[in-house]
Amino acid sequence: MTACGSGGNPATRPTVPRVMVDVVPDPIGVQITRWRADPFARGSYSFLAGGAQPSDRELLAAPTGGRLFFAGEATDRDYPATVHGALLSGERAAAQILAQGAASAVVVGAGAAGLAAARQLAVSGVDVRVLEARDRVGGRVWTDSSLGVPVDLGASWIHGVSGNPLTTLANDIDAPRVHTDYENRVVRDSYGYGVNPTDFPDAFVEVTSIEHEFAADIGELSPEATHEGSAFGGGDVLLPDGYLPVLDELIVGFTVETGVAVDSVDTTTSFAAVSTATKSFTADVVLITVPLGVLKEGSITFTPPLNAERRGAIDRLGMGLLNKVVLQFDEIFWEPAVDLLGYVGPERGLFSEWVNVAKYTGEPILIGFNASSVAEKLETLTDDEIVSEAMMVLRNMYEAR
Repeated sequence: MTACGSGGNPATRPTVPRVMVDVVPDPIGVQITRWRADPFARGSYSFLAGGAQPSDRELLAAPTGGRLFFAGEATDRDYPATVHGALLSGERAAAQILAQGAASAVVVGAGAAGLAAARQLAVSGVDVRVLEARDRVGGRVWTDSSLGVPVDLGASWIHGVSGNPLTTLANDIDAPRVHTDYENRVVRDSYGYGVNPTDFPDAFVEVTSIEHEFAADIGELSPEATHEGSAFGGGDVLLPDGYLPVLDELIVGFTVETGVAVDSVDTTTSFAAVSTATKSFTADVVLITVPLGVLKEGSITFTPPLNAERRGAIDRLGMGLLNKVVLQFDEIFWEPAVDLLGYVGPERGLFSEWVNVAKYTGEPILIGFNASSVAEKLETLTDDEIVSEAMMVLRNMYEAR
Protein backbone atom coordinates (compact mmCIF):
# COMPACT_ATOMS: atom_id res chain seq x y z
CA MET A 1 0.00 0.00 0.00
CA THR A 2 1.12 3.54 -0.66
CA ALA A 3 1.76 6.17 1.96
CA CYS A 4 -1.04 8.55 2.91
CA GLY A 5 1.24 11.56 3.27
CA SER A 6 1.75 11.47 7.04
CA GLY A 7 4.97 10.87 8.86
CA GLY A 8 8.13 12.92 9.10
CA ASN A 9 9.95 14.22 12.12
CA PRO A 10 7.46 15.34 14.80
CA ALA A 11 9.95 17.93 16.04
CA THR A 12 9.58 19.82 12.75
CA ARG A 13 5.78 19.82 12.83
CA PRO A 14 3.83 22.95 13.78
CA THR A 15 2.40 22.99 17.28
CA VAL A 16 -1.34 22.30 17.03
CA PRO A 17 -3.56 21.87 20.10
CA ARG A 18 -4.02 18.20 20.83
CA VAL A 19 -6.43 16.18 22.96
CA MET A 20 -4.16 13.56 24.47
CA VAL A 21 -4.48 11.03 27.28
CA ASP A 22 -1.77 9.21 29.17
CA VAL A 23 -3.10 5.81 28.14
CA VAL A 24 -5.74 4.94 25.57
CA PRO A 25 -7.60 2.07 27.24
CA ASP A 26 -8.36 -1.27 25.69
CA PRO A 27 -11.95 -1.67 24.48
CA ILE A 28 -14.43 -3.50 26.66
CA GLY A 29 -16.55 -4.60 23.71
CA VAL A 30 -15.86 -5.32 20.04
CA GLN A 31 -17.85 -6.09 16.91
CA ILE A 32 -16.20 -6.73 13.55
CA THR A 33 -17.88 -7.14 10.16
CA ARG A 34 -16.57 -9.34 7.36
CA TRP A 35 -19.01 -8.73 4.54
CA ARG A 36 -16.85 -10.38 1.85
CA ALA A 37 -16.67 -13.60 3.81
CA ASP A 38 -20.41 -13.53 4.50
CA PRO A 39 -21.90 -16.23 2.22
CA PHE A 40 -25.23 -14.41 2.07
CA ALA A 41 -23.73 -11.10 0.93
CA ARG A 42 -20.21 -11.54 -0.50
CA GLY A 43 -19.67 -7.82 -0.16
CA SER A 44 -21.32 -4.65 1.08
CA TYR A 45 -23.01 -3.00 -1.91
CA SER A 46 -22.68 -2.66 -5.65
CA PHE A 47 -20.68 -0.14 -7.66
CA LEU A 48 -20.21 0.70 -11.31
CA ALA A 49 -16.95 -1.04 -12.15
CA GLY A 50 -14.70 -0.30 -15.10
CA GLY A 51 -16.40 -1.63 -18.23
CA ALA A 52 -19.88 -1.41 -16.67
CA GLN A 53 -22.65 0.98 -17.65
CA PRO A 54 -25.69 2.23 -15.69
CA SER A 55 -27.78 0.28 -18.20
CA ASP A 56 -26.32 -2.92 -16.73
CA ARG A 57 -28.51 -2.33 -13.69
CA GLU A 58 -31.55 -2.38 -15.98
CA LEU A 59 -30.36 -5.60 -17.61
CA LEU A 60 -30.08 -7.15 -14.15
CA ALA A 61 -33.54 -5.91 -13.21
CA ALA A 62 -35.37 -7.12 -16.33
CA PRO A 63 -38.01 -9.84 -15.68
CA THR A 64 -37.75 -13.13 -17.56
CA GLY A 65 -40.67 -14.93 -19.12
CA GLY A 66 -43.21 -13.55 -16.67
CA ARG A 67 -41.93 -15.98 -14.03
CA LEU A 68 -38.53 -14.75 -12.79
CA PHE A 69 -38.03 -11.25 -11.36
CA PHE A 70 -35.09 -9.44 -9.75
CA ALA A 71 -34.80 -6.61 -7.22
CA GLY A 72 -32.17 -5.18 -4.89
CA GLU A 73 -30.01 -2.08 -4.72
CA ALA A 74 -27.82 -3.35 -7.58
CA THR A 75 -30.86 -3.34 -9.88
CA ASP A 76 -31.85 0.25 -9.15
CA ARG A 77 -30.49 2.77 -11.63
CA ASP A 78 -31.80 5.80 -9.73
CA TYR A 79 -30.54 5.06 -6.20
CA PRO A 80 -27.98 2.23 -6.37
CA ALA A 81 -26.05 1.13 -3.28
CA THR A 82 -28.65 2.54 -0.87
CA VAL A 83 -31.33 1.06 1.34
CA HIS A 84 -33.98 3.29 -0.23
CA GLY A 85 -32.80 2.13 -3.66
CA ALA A 86 -33.33 -1.46 -2.56
CA LEU A 87 -36.76 -0.62 -1.16
CA LEU A 88 -37.86 1.16 -4.33
CA SER A 89 -36.56 -1.70 -6.48
CA GLY A 90 -38.72 -4.10 -4.49
CA GLU A 91 -41.77 -1.94 -5.09
CA ARG A 92 -40.92 -1.78 -8.80
CA ALA A 93 -40.63 -5.58 -9.00
CA ALA A 94 -43.91 -6.01 -7.10
CA ALA A 95 -45.67 -3.79 -9.65
CA GLN A 96 -44.26 -5.94 -12.45
CA ILE A 97 -45.50 -9.10 -10.75
CA LEU A 98 -48.95 -7.64 -10.16
CA ALA A 99 -49.12 -6.71 -13.85
CA GLN A 100 -48.68 -10.41 -14.63
CA GLY A 101 -51.75 -11.26 -12.56
CA ALA A 102 -49.82 -13.69 -10.35
CA ALA A 103 -51.78 -15.21 -7.47
CA SER A 104 -48.73 -16.48 -5.56
CA ALA A 105 -45.08 -15.54 -5.24
CA VAL A 106 -41.91 -16.72 -3.55
CA VAL A 107 -39.59 -13.90 -2.53
CA VAL A 108 -35.98 -14.93 -1.97
CA GLY A 109 -34.33 -12.63 0.55
CA ALA A 110 -35.71 -10.55 3.44
CA GLY A 111 -33.69 -7.38 3.04
CA ALA A 112 -35.22 -4.02 2.17
CA ALA A 113 -36.04 -5.08 -1.41
CA GLY A 114 -37.66 -8.38 -0.48
CA LEU A 115 -39.68 -6.94 2.39
CA ALA A 116 -40.90 -3.97 0.35
CA ALA A 117 -41.96 -6.23 -2.51
CA ALA A 118 -43.65 -8.72 -0.20
CA ARG A 119 -45.63 -5.98 1.54
CA GLN A 120 -46.91 -4.58 -1.74
CA LEU A 121 -47.81 -8.01 -3.04
CA ALA A 122 -49.49 -9.11 0.19
CA VAL A 123 -51.68 -6.01 0.52
CA SER A 124 -52.71 -6.58 -3.12
CA GLY A 125 -53.96 -10.06 -2.30
CA VAL A 126 -51.04 -12.15 -3.57
CA ASP A 127 -50.11 -15.22 -1.50
CA VAL A 128 -46.51 -14.41 -0.55
CA ARG A 129 -43.84 -16.66 0.93
CA VAL A 130 -40.57 -14.93 1.91
CA LEU A 131 -37.48 -17.12 2.32
CA GLU A 132 -34.40 -15.79 4.12
CA ALA A 133 -31.11 -17.68 4.45
CA ARG A 134 -30.05 -15.84 7.60
CA ASP A 135 -31.53 -16.34 11.05
CA ARG A 136 -32.77 -12.74 10.98
CA VAL A 137 -34.47 -10.30 8.62
CA GLY A 138 -32.86 -7.15 7.25
CA GLY A 139 -30.10 -8.53 5.04
CA ARG A 140 -27.39 -5.89 4.90
CA VAL A 141 -29.37 -3.86 7.41
CA TRP A 142 -28.10 -5.45 10.62
CA THR A 143 -28.84 -3.86 13.98
CA ASP A 144 -26.91 -5.70 16.69
CA SER A 145 -27.42 -5.22 20.44
CA SER A 146 -24.76 -7.58 21.80
CA LEU A 147 -22.83 -4.63 23.28
CA GLY A 148 -25.89 -3.64 25.27
CA VAL A 149 -26.97 -0.86 22.89
CA PRO A 150 -28.20 -0.93 19.27
CA VAL A 151 -25.33 -0.71 16.77
CA ASP A 152 -25.81 -0.89 13.01
CA LEU A 153 -23.22 -3.25 11.55
CA GLY A 154 -24.56 -2.83 8.04
CA ALA A 155 -26.35 0.21 6.64
CA SER A 156 -26.29 3.17 9.04
CA TRP A 157 -27.70 6.27 7.37
CA ILE A 158 -30.89 7.34 5.70
CA HIS A 159 -29.23 9.19 2.84
CA GLY A 160 -31.34 12.22 1.98
CA VAL A 161 -34.42 12.57 4.16
CA SER A 162 -36.59 14.75 1.93
CA GLY A 163 -39.05 12.59 -0.01
CA ASN A 164 -37.26 9.42 0.99
CA PRO A 165 -39.63 6.46 1.56
CA LEU A 166 -37.51 5.46 4.56
CA THR A 167 -38.38 8.77 6.17
CA THR A 168 -42.05 7.85 5.91
CA LEU A 169 -41.41 4.51 7.60
CA ALA A 170 -39.33 6.17 10.31
CA ASN A 171 -42.09 8.73 10.89
CA ASP A 172 -44.62 5.92 11.27
CA ILE A 173 -42.77 4.60 14.33
CA ASP A 174 -41.48 7.97 15.57
CA ALA A 175 -37.93 6.68 15.18
CA PRO A 176 -35.38 9.10 16.66
CA ARG A 177 -33.02 10.50 14.03
CA VAL A 178 -29.90 12.65 14.29
CA HIS A 179 -28.43 14.57 11.38
CA THR A 180 -24.79 13.97 10.51
CA ASP A 181 -22.62 16.98 9.80
CA TYR A 182 -19.75 15.56 7.79
CA GLU A 183 -17.77 18.77 8.18
CA ASN A 184 -17.94 18.51 11.97
CA ARG A 185 -14.83 16.40 12.25
CA VAL A 186 -11.35 16.28 13.65
CA VAL A 187 -8.53 14.82 11.57
CA ARG A 188 -5.28 13.79 13.23
CA ASP A 189 -2.01 12.39 11.99
CA SER A 190 0.04 9.53 13.40
CA TYR A 191 1.65 11.86 15.95
CA GLY A 192 -1.66 13.14 17.25
CA TYR A 193 -1.42 16.53 15.59
CA GLY A 194 -4.49 18.04 14.01
CA VAL A 195 -4.52 18.29 10.23
CA ASN A 196 -6.26 21.25 8.63
CA PRO A 197 -8.53 20.61 5.62
CA THR A 198 -6.18 22.61 3.39
CA ASP A 199 -3.42 20.16 4.30
CA PHE A 200 -5.33 16.91 3.75
CA PRO A 201 -3.20 14.59 1.58
CA ASP A 202 -4.76 13.61 -1.72
CA ALA A 203 -4.88 9.98 -0.64
CA PHE A 204 -6.89 10.81 2.49
CA VAL A 205 -9.42 12.75 0.41
CA GLU A 206 -9.67 9.95 -2.14
CA VAL A 207 -10.21 7.32 0.53
CA THR A 208 -12.76 9.17 2.66
CA SER A 209 -14.75 10.90 -0.08
CA ILE A 210 -14.64 8.28 -2.85
CA GLU A 211 -13.49 4.85 -1.72
CA HIS A 212 -15.60 4.85 1.45
CA GLU A 213 -18.53 6.14 -0.61
CA PHE A 214 -18.34 3.46 -3.31
CA ALA A 215 -16.70 0.67 -1.27
CA ALA A 216 -14.13 0.27 -4.03
CA ASP A 217 -10.62 1.38 -4.92
CA ILE A 218 -10.56 4.34 -7.27
CA GLY A 219 -8.88 2.22 -9.94
CA GLU A 220 -11.84 -0.18 -9.95
CA LEU A 221 -14.46 2.47 -10.69
CA SER A 222 -16.00 3.26 -14.04
CA PRO A 223 -15.62 6.91 -15.09
CA GLU A 224 -19.42 7.06 -14.81
CA ALA A 225 -19.53 5.72 -11.24
CA THR A 226 -19.44 9.10 -9.54
CA HIS A 227 -22.18 10.48 -11.80
CA GLU A 228 -24.77 7.71 -11.85
CA GLY A 229 -28.04 7.84 -10.00
CA SER A 230 -29.94 10.53 -8.15
CA ALA A 231 -30.15 11.66 -4.53
CA PHE A 232 -32.77 12.88 -2.11
CA GLY A 233 -32.10 16.20 -0.40
CA GLY A 234 -32.33 17.23 3.22
CA GLY A 235 -29.12 15.73 4.54
CA ASP A 236 -28.36 12.36 6.10
CA VAL A 237 -29.50 10.98 9.44
CA LEU A 238 -28.43 8.19 11.75
CA LEU A 239 -30.90 6.17 13.79
CA PRO A 240 -29.83 5.95 17.46
CA ASP A 241 -32.25 3.07 18.09
CA GLY A 242 -31.01 1.20 15.03
CA TYR A 243 -32.11 0.77 11.41
CA LEU A 244 -33.94 -2.52 11.69
CA PRO A 245 -37.08 -1.19 13.45
CA VAL A 246 -37.67 0.95 10.35
CA LEU A 247 -37.55 -2.08 8.04
CA ASP A 248 -39.74 -4.06 10.42
CA GLU A 249 -42.53 -1.67 9.42
CA LEU A 250 -42.52 -3.35 5.99
CA ILE A 251 -43.60 -6.73 7.40
CA VAL A 252 -47.35 -6.45 6.83
CA GLY A 253 -49.59 -9.29 5.68
CA PHE A 254 -46.87 -11.94 5.45
CA THR A 255 -44.30 -13.80 7.53
CA VAL A 256 -40.64 -14.55 6.85
CA GLU A 257 -39.17 -18.04 7.04
CA THR A 258 -35.60 -17.63 8.25
CA GLY A 259 -32.75 -20.12 8.01
CA VAL A 260 -33.89 -21.15 4.52
CA ALA A 261 -31.01 -20.95 2.03
CA VAL A 262 -32.20 -21.27 -1.56
CA ASP A 263 -29.85 -23.12 -3.90
CA SER A 264 -31.92 -23.53 -7.08
CA VAL A 265 -34.74 -21.92 -9.01
CA ASP A 266 -36.59 -23.66 -11.85
CA THR A 267 -39.07 -21.78 -14.02
CA THR A 268 -39.40 -24.35 -16.83
CA THR A 269 -42.62 -25.98 -15.65
CA SER A 270 -46.16 -24.65 -15.19
CA PHE A 271 -45.05 -23.08 -11.89
CA ALA A 272 -41.85 -21.63 -10.44
CA ALA A 273 -40.00 -24.02 -8.13
CA VAL A 274 -37.60 -22.77 -5.49
CA SER A 275 -35.50 -25.37 -3.71
CA THR A 276 -33.18 -25.64 -0.72
CA ALA A 277 -31.10 -28.60 0.36
CA THR A 278 -34.14 -30.16 2.03
CA LYS A 279 -37.30 -28.37 0.82
CA SER A 280 -39.04 -27.16 -2.29
CA PHE A 281 -41.54 -24.32 -2.67
CA THR A 282 -43.74 -23.48 -5.64
CA ALA A 283 -45.60 -20.38 -6.79
CA ASP A 284 -46.67 -18.57 -9.93
CA VAL A 285 -43.57 -16.36 -9.83
CA VAL A 286 -40.30 -15.99 -7.95
CA LEU A 287 -38.57 -12.74 -7.02
CA ILE A 288 -34.81 -12.84 -6.40
CA THR A 289 -33.54 -10.11 -4.08
CA VAL A 290 -30.21 -11.58 -2.95
CA PRO A 291 -27.16 -9.27 -3.10
CA LEU A 292 -25.15 -8.91 -6.28
CA GLY A 293 -22.24 -10.70 -4.59
CA VAL A 294 -24.33 -13.85 -4.22
CA LEU A 295 -25.33 -13.70 -7.89
CA LYS A 296 -21.69 -13.22 -8.88
CA GLU A 297 -20.68 -16.26 -6.83
CA GLY A 298 -23.31 -18.39 -8.55
CA SER A 299 -24.47 -20.18 -5.40
CA ILE A 300 -28.04 -20.25 -6.77
CA THR A 301 -28.57 -22.41 -9.86
CA PHE A 302 -31.15 -21.18 -12.35
CA THR A 303 -33.04 -23.43 -14.78
CA PRO A 304 -33.00 -22.33 -17.53
CA PRO A 305 -29.65 -20.59 -17.03
CA LEU A 306 -29.65 -16.82 -16.83
CA ASN A 307 -29.37 -15.31 -20.28
CA ALA A 308 -26.16 -13.79 -21.59
CA GLU A 309 -27.36 -10.22 -21.10
CA ARG A 310 -28.13 -10.66 -17.42
CA ARG A 311 -25.04 -12.78 -16.81
CA GLY A 312 -22.91 -10.12 -18.47
CA ALA A 313 -24.42 -7.40 -16.28
CA ILE A 314 -23.71 -9.47 -13.16
CA ASP A 315 -20.12 -9.98 -14.26
CA ARG A 316 -19.50 -6.34 -15.16
CA LEU A 317 -21.00 -4.70 -12.07
CA GLY A 318 -18.75 -4.61 -9.02
CA MET A 319 -19.55 -5.71 -5.49
CA GLY A 320 -17.77 -3.39 -3.10
CA LEU A 321 -16.56 -3.90 0.44
CA LEU A 322 -16.93 -1.55 3.39
CA ASN A 323 -16.31 -3.08 6.81
CA LYS A 324 -16.77 -1.76 10.32
CA VAL A 325 -14.86 -2.26 13.54
CA VAL A 326 -16.97 -1.27 16.54
CA LEU A 327 -15.05 -0.50 19.73
CA GLN A 328 -16.80 0.13 23.02
CA PHE A 329 -14.88 1.77 25.87
CA ASP A 330 -15.47 2.51 29.55
CA GLU A 331 -15.33 6.23 28.87
CA ILE A 332 -14.80 8.79 26.12
CA PHE A 333 -11.18 9.84 25.54
CA TRP A 334 -11.76 11.63 22.21
CA GLU A 335 -13.59 14.83 21.24
CA PRO A 336 -17.19 14.05 22.29
CA ALA A 337 -18.98 16.67 20.18
CA VAL A 338 -17.64 15.84 16.70
CA ASP A 339 -19.45 13.61 14.22
CA LEU A 340 -16.38 12.08 12.62
CA LEU A 341 -12.75 11.42 13.44
CA GLY A 342 -10.20 11.20 10.64
CA TYR A 343 -6.76 9.63 10.60
CA VAL A 344 -3.89 10.45 8.27
CA GLY A 345 -1.43 7.63 8.78
CA PRO A 346 1.45 5.93 7.00
CA GLU A 347 -0.73 3.17 5.50
CA ARG A 348 -3.18 4.43 2.90
CA GLY A 349 -6.79 4.02 3.96
CA LEU A 350 -6.19 2.12 7.20
CA PHE A 351 -8.90 3.28 9.65
CA SER A 352 -8.98 6.67 7.95
CA GLU A 353 -12.45 7.47 9.24
CA TRP A 354 -14.38 6.86 12.45
CA VAL A 355 -17.95 7.65 13.47
CA ASN A 356 -18.29 9.04 16.98
CA VAL A 357 -21.34 7.18 18.30
CA ALA A 358 -21.09 9.15 21.54
CA LYS A 359 -22.24 12.26 19.68
CA TYR A 360 -25.54 10.56 18.85
CA THR A 361 -26.23 8.31 21.83
CA GLY A 362 -23.83 9.27 24.62
CA GLU A 363 -22.34 5.76 24.50
CA PRO A 364 -18.50 5.62 24.47
CA ILE A 365 -18.36 3.80 21.12
CA LEU A 366 -16.29 4.44 18.01
CA ILE A 367 -16.89 2.77 14.65
CA GLY A 368 -13.90 2.55 12.32
CA PHE A 369 -14.34 2.13 8.57
CA ASN A 370 -12.15 0.32 6.06
CA ALA A 371 -12.99 -0.03 2.38
CA SER A 372 -11.95 -1.91 -0.73
CA SER A 373 -8.43 -3.38 -0.76
CA VAL A 374 -7.71 -2.31 2.83
CA ALA A 375 -10.84 -4.07 4.00
CA GLU A 376 -9.95 -7.13 1.92
CA LYS A 377 -6.56 -7.28 3.62
CA LEU A 378 -8.04 -6.93 7.10
CA GLU A 379 -10.50 -9.76 6.44
CA THR A 380 -7.50 -12.11 6.24
CA LEU A 381 -6.56 -11.25 9.84
CA THR A 382 -7.95 -12.62 13.10
CA ASP A 383 -10.30 -10.49 15.20
CA ASP A 384 -7.50 -9.86 17.72
CA GLU A 385 -5.18 -8.72 14.95
CA ILE A 386 -7.81 -6.35 13.55
CA VAL A 387 -8.44 -4.86 17.00
CA SER A 388 -4.68 -4.44 17.43
CA GLU A 389 -4.51 -2.48 14.16
CA ALA A 390 -7.43 -0.31 15.22
CA MET A 391 -5.97 0.40 18.65
CA MET A 392 -2.61 1.27 17.12
CA VAL A 393 -4.36 3.97 15.12
CA LEU A 394 -6.29 5.35 18.10
CA ARG A 395 -3.17 5.38 20.25
CA ASN A 396 -1.29 7.21 17.52
CA MET A 397 -4.07 9.78 17.50
CA TYR A 398 -4.68 10.22 21.21
CA GLU A 399 -1.99 8.73 23.45
CA ALA A 400 0.65 11.06 24.87
CA ARG A 401 4.23 10.03 24.13
